Amino acid sequence: MRRTIRAFAACALFAMLVASVRAQQAPSAPAAAAVTLKGHTLFKLHAGVGSITPAERADVINRRLERLTSTPLHAATASVQKTDVGWVISVEGMPILSVTEGDARAERMDGETLARHWAAILGAALAENRGESLRDLLWRLAVTMIVIGCAIGLLLGMRWGRKRLEAWLEQRRERVPAVRLRELELVSNQRVFRGLQTGLRFATLFLMLVVVVAAALLVFGQFPTTQGYTEAVLLWIWHPLRNILFGILHYLPDLFYILVIIGVTRVVLRVLSFIFLQAERGVISLAPWIHRDVARPTGTLVKALIVILSLFFIAPLIPGTGSRAAQAITLILGLMVSFGSTSTVGNVIAGIVLTYMRPFRLGERVNVGGITGDSVEKTFLYTKVRTIKNEEVIVPSLQAISSAITNYSALAPRQGLILHTTVTIGYDAPWRKVHDLLLQAAAKTEDVEKDPAPFVWQTALNDFFVSYQLNAYTHRADRMMGTYADLHRNIQDAFNAGGVEILSPHYMQLRDGNTTSIPESYAHAAPKRFLVDAHVRTQTS
Repeated sequence: MRRTIRAFAACALFAMLVASVRAQQAPSAPAAAAVTLKGHTLFKLHAGVGSITPAERADVINRRLERLTSTPLHAATASVQKTDVGWVISVEGMPILSVTEGDARAERMDGETLARHWAAILGAALAENRGESLRDLLWRLAVTMIVIGCAIGLLLGMRWGRKRLEAWLEQRRERVPAVRLRELELVSNQRVFRGLQTGLRFATLFLMLVVVVAAALLVFGQFPTTQGYTEAVLLWIWHPLRNILFGILHYLPDLFYILVIIGVTRVVLRVLSFIFLQAERGVISLAPWIHRDVARPTGTLVKALIVILSLFFIAPLIPGTGSRAAQAITLILGLMVSFGSTSTVGNVIAGIVLTYMRPFRLGERVNVGGITGDSVEKTFLYTKVRTIKNEEVIVPSLQAISSAITNYSALAPRQGLILHTTVTIGYDAPWRKVHDLLLQAAAKTEDVEKDPAPFVWQTALNDFFVSYQLNAYTHRADRMMGTYADLHRNIQDAFNAGGVEILSPHYMQLRDGNTTSIPESYAHAAPKRFLVDAHVRTQTS
């Protein structure tokens, strides 16, 4: 039993294999070819004649019909005649096509019935597209002349209107407003005027082109020979316009969502701007989370995050953003920004850290990146400092945060800023007298506070001299350089009046010590006799 089943299965498989091989080796039936007239399909040929394929037959028939319609016809009827090769359809004695048995089998009709059916179709098509009579030709020529005349008139009218508009604009040249953003002029009125002139010319040229194309389509659409080309051109124009129109209509819901997101974002940004502006002015307090001096940069960061978040919602709704080209462009731009703005990103991050460190405020006397002056502007990218020489120096945030920042004004109004200067005096001068002279100089200096009182430190006992450091309090950190200058002048006057030299006595050779460095205008400046040895005669200097 099993052998019988196996034998039956083998035979079935062999039969299926043979059938598939025959099916592959069997010639495929030729494809049907359409017989057309003026772009309209009349019928289709399914069989060839001998070695001629249906497509070749249809091509010959189409050329014969085109020659027929290009000349006037006395009659638009097709006759059917029986021949040895089948049924032949003729028009005015010219054979157009023959109906074979293959055509009849494909249409499931007998040859005569199919021939008469095709003859009726061909006669109706020829009657609709028969050659023009003289009257029709004259009418179409008249319509053509009218269209051309109207087109020329429209073109001349457009040219005249453009000149009038240009003259009208020229008279109001100075009245054309400039494009401004608050106080900033983005586009001058002259550029706006030239842009209006250029736009007017392009608009005129576009309208002229539309008139020329419309006139050409109307003219060529009058004649049967060129009607097919006119329809093709109209389709070329209509299909893109239709696709654009339907694209706009389909995009309207997404556009509505985008407008809603933009509107909500604008409202949120306005509310945040108001809150952080009032926090900066001190009207409302956001402490301890946000201090008053960092309210503005915090508001900028929060608003930037809101804008980025809204862009994440808007981006998928923009046409083309999901395409591979858009993704590739986004990737390339991201790589360019990543490689080209490393220092910029570092400055931004350093600026954010510097902002929330709160090392200084605007207007305070600081030392940032080795530059001493008043801070006049602070952003995430840089800090602008105006030096005592009235120079504006921009210090990048990365440089500022990588070095020590000194704030002279932070404690000066409440506790006072200590100004200090050092003088070196020889061991022959009594230290108490030196202290008194330094304190006298500090008392005469403007902007030096009496309370707390100035004080003196002896900071070093060197080989040949002593270092005395004078420390004095001031509440005017913005005038520290001027206070230093006054203090140094007063120290010079006090020491000269007290008869103490401000000199570090490093003498490399014998010095006539009787001659001092005190100016001669002081009473102590008279030179004295100098004895080299007690047993040697003295000499005058």
